Amino acid sequence: MLRVTSLASGSSGNAFLVETSGAPLLVEAGLSARILERRLRERGVDPATLGAIIVSHEHQDHAQGAGPLARRWNIPVVCSAATQRALGAALAGVAWQPLTAHGTTLGNAEAWGFSVPHDAADPQGVLVEVDGVRLGWALDLGHVPSHIAPTLAQADLVVVEANHDRERLIASPYPWATKQRILGDQGHLSNLQAAQLIATLGADGRARTVWLAHLSARANEHPQGVLRTVRAYLEMAGCTTLELAIAERDQPSVQWTPHRLRQTALFEWAETHGS
Repeated sequence: MLRVTSLASGSSGNAFLVETSGAPLLVEAGLSARILERRLRERGVDPATLGAIIVSHEHQDHAQGAGPLARRWNIPVVCSAATQRALGAALAGVAWQPLTAHGTTLGNAEAWGFSVPHDAADPQGVLVEVDGVRLGWALDLGHVPSHIAPTLAQADLVVVEANHDRERLIASPYPWATKQRILGDQGHLSNLQAAQLIATLGADGRARTVWLAHLSARANEHPQGVLRTVRAYLEMAGCTTLELAIAERDQPSVQWTPHRLRQTALFEWAETHGS
């Protein structure tokens, strides 16, 4: 059994639940521990059963709940050594396992990290493999180095940020320094950059699902507008084998299994699963 659910994805917090036949995993813990616990229980998952919390980097929207949740339920945190140092006291008393390119075994899953360009100590993309199925995350990156697409191309489900529309960002109320940071090579991907990366993935003709994530509330279109923009680019590029969906900012939204994708309202998910 493998099921992936987006619990939230945006500047206010990112978290993804990976349910397997073994212990479930949490990829990113960018919400408070209280909210994470509630959303896990709404999915029928006891926080105490988590096998690990994987954190890509130390920024609050990816890591704020990791330490408190890990301490309360005795869960190991998996991140790079530099991220562990950057989090410092936030991970005091927490068991740590390294996230590296060589892989870390987490029960019946294996996790790898790969470098991404972002303004953090050692930001990582994440690959997770369960029973021969691979999942890939690249959530915070200011540009797309040559190794990113071949790495993500290994995955059956790819989660990639489509953070902003460039014109909307420039016209947004953010301070100019913030705009420069987001637009910079260590910032965040625009919709166009995300579409270009996804088109590169789709060039191999392999069927896979892509979630557009980390959408800005202030500097992007409505989520369905982002979806239309990226779809239009992929159609022009001749990519016909990719299934796209949006990971919503502030609520559980998309859910994926190796055989189907469901993007439903939360109440419909609950009706289907009896939560």
